[in-house]
Amino acid sequence: MHEFGASAEQAAAAYLRRKGCRLLETNYHTRRGEIDIICRDGDSLVFVEVKSARDPDGWYPGDRIDKRKRKRIQLAASHYISHHEIPAGAVRFDAVLMTATRRGEWKINHVRDAFRIDESNV
Repeated sequence: MHEFGASAEQAAAAYLRRKGCRLLETNYHTRRGEIDIICRDGDSLVFVEVKSARDPDGWYPGDRIDKRKRKRIQLAASHYISHHEIPAGAVRFDAVLMTATRRGEWKINHVRDAFRIDESNV
């Protein structure tokens, strides 16, 4: 992972902890997909995609969470759920969009329930 992306993911994880989430995994990899952060937010199991950009790149970090990327996240989430004892509760897919300012700070946009998974493809 590139240093910039790793820094964004670390800052996103710290942000989620400050918001009360309990981190379970970071950089969860399977053969078919990867999830940046897996955490608990109350009773919800949350799969988080982190996207980062330098300001002003002229694009929105969330633009890169396309259908193909969502499918890969879905496959990794299904793998995680099937290989762990998951207590009952809601599952959510969030995006944490990180934009680095020229001053070296992060602007954070946490999009809760950023996308839904197509259950017919699980």
